[in-house]
Amino acid sequence: MTTLLDASGNPIGKPRPVVDEAAHIELSMLSMFGGLMQPDDDTLATRGGNKGVRIYRELERDAHAWAVLDKRKRAVIARTWKVVPASERPRDVEMAERVEAQLLRFPFDQVCHDLLDATLMGYAVGEIMWRVRPGEVDVAEVIPRAQERFVFDMERRLRLLTRDEPTFGRIMPERKFIVHRRGGADGNPYGLGLGTRLFWPVFFKRQGVTFWLTFLDKFGAPAPVGKYPSGASDEQKRTLLQALKALRMESATIIPEGMLIDLVEAKRAGNTDAFEKLARYMDEQMALIVLGETMSTTSAASGLGSRQAEVHNEVRLELARVDADLLTDTLSQTLVRWIVEFNDPGAGVPRVERDFSEPEDLGAKATRDKQLVEMGLEPEDAYIAEFYPGWKRGVGATLGRVSAFAAPADDSQDGQRAVDAAIDAIPAEVLASLTEGAMRPVVDRLLATGDVDEAHQALLEAWPELDTDALEQMLARALFVVETWARIEAQEGL
Repeated sequence: MTTLLDASGNPIGKPRPVVDEAAHIELSMLSMFGGLMQPDDDTLATRGGNKGVRIYRELERDAHAWAVLDKRKRAVIARTWKVVPASERPRDVEMAERVEAQLLRFPFDQVCHDLLDATLMGYAVGEIMWRVRPGEVDVAEVIPRAQERFVFDMERRLRLLTRDEPTFGRIMPERKFIVHRRGGADGNPYGLGLGTRLFWPVFFKRQGVTFWLTFLDKFGAPAPVGKYPSGASDEQKRTLLQALKALRMESATIIPEGMLIDLVEAKRAGNTDAFEKLARYMDEQMALIVLGETMSTTSAASGLGSRQAEVHNEVRLELARVDADLLTDTLSQTLVRWIVEFNDPGAGVPRVERDFSEPEDLGAKATRDKQLVEMGLEPEDAYIAEFYPGWKRGVGATLGRVSAFAAPADDSQDGQRAVDAAIDAIPAEVLASLTEGAMRPVVDRLLATGDVDEAHQALLEAWPELDTDALEQMLARALFVVETWARIEAQEGL
């Protein structure tokens, strides 16, 4: 079938997409000044003043704000990372190995921690210090840079504010700076961090604590009141006033004769814990803004039979996954891509990914395996070796002989029952063989004696030579099987 083309080479009768940016940011009058982009942040516009984005860094002076922000960062950094090749081609696999080797040469987790400042500030900047070596260009370190030192022009290029160019800045070279962004609308390169929402809870908490301290100063201790006699001189009045001031700082003072000091306690009215409630409420708002939940940072109790704690933790982990994915995208487009371009242009760009897989619930797994065995299914040797190290095939077959033991060994009586059941679970021929091997030195010594005294001495000499390792291992395995089985039975009986 022949496709007809117009004079421009486009298919006739088919729509042509608009590939150019139609709503470019330079058409907006709200986000530009003198050819430079401006942050799209109402909080910075109204409260930033000369400090600008630094007001968000000052939020971390609040202990709770710093704690929840650092907790969100650590939720990402605590996960192990790996470099995933772009494909299974040998060239791409080799490139992934080279990238991983480079990332291991410097504190990569610390770099990620610094770049996650974008969560609060909207964006974070790191300068790459490249090192040229024979046959390879690698990363020596990545230095975090303060956000307020940079601006962005209409082409979203990073510009450094310098003494010579304090307004428009100097354009920074390519493949030199990592810029990690969070949030923001309309392609604003400054992003929009949590600081714009976190500012007000911190601000209100600070104001409340200031009033709280004033309240405690006024009502927390009685106020000294001095009384001087009629006709006291100005010098005597000053002496009394100095004595009152000294009394506020010291436990005792002296005054001239004829003067009197009383301690008057101010009367309080209304609820006096309002300031503390305000501070705690603002702490909860900070946790909600940063972590998406509150229960992991407060002692709030959950409802009866509810899963609130688990749900809150899942929300926090979801945010950590999002942070990790966004950081992976930034690193793939900057640091990792540039390592590839400098060393093997054309190779696939690998990805640095964090492992957020959760460990399997061993209790649920054991319950499932038990049910499968009861249905007549037998696990393969490889499965037993992987998930139940130390067990041997045949041990599981003895579980039915001790299944009546359905309660955990919580006291001495149950503990003895567990030992008895474990011994009963061991095949008699195996137990006899192990016992005979362990007692062999004793038997040999006794056979060589001629009377009771020699036999007693032989027992004392043979005791340290007893080899009970094999017997102890068998008993330990049996006890483990019995206790695991008992706990499963107890859980099913609840």
